[in-house]
Amino acid sequence: MKEIAKKLGKKDWDFRIDPCSGESNWTSSVQVSGFENAVTCNCSFANATICHIVS
Repeated sequence: MKEIAKKLGKKDWDFRIDPCSGESNWTSSVQVSGFENAVTCNCSFANATICHIVS
């Protein structure tokens, strides 16, 4: 994720916080034409105890 953020120029992602938690700056309501500004997770693994970033 850090490499992806660097490539995208994302300086506002807080890597001290779990991106699948929905907290902090991992999601944004600000719409940028042609871009998604959020991390989406699938937490349906192992009785919702394991999450995978899917987009």
